[in-house]
Amino acid sequence: MLLILQIIKILNLYTPANEFEERVPVSFIRKIQGRLNSRQDTTQTLLLDTKFLFAVSFPFTPSAVELETIMVPSQWGLACLKRL
Repeated sequence: MLLILQIIKILNLYTPANEFEERVPVSFIRKIQGRLNSRQDTTQTLLLDTKFLFAVSFPFTPSAVELETIMVPSQWGLACLKRL
C-alpha cells in the first residue's frame, strides 16, 4: 500500500512515453491529494528523487613506494598472493 506522499510523487514525476499522452494535470493531482487526505497515514516516507545528481570525486595521491618492492609477511596467512 503506497503512502499519500508516494502517490503524489509518482503522479508528479510521470513522464509521457510519446506525444499522444499528456502529463498529469496539477488540478487532477490536487483532487487526488484531497481525496487521499482522508486516509490515515502515520509515516512520511518519500520515494527517492531519481532526477537528483551529484558529482563524486575520489582524490588520488600517488605513492612513492613501488608495489614490486613490497614484501608480505608470511604471518598474515595470505598464501594466495604471489609475486610475479
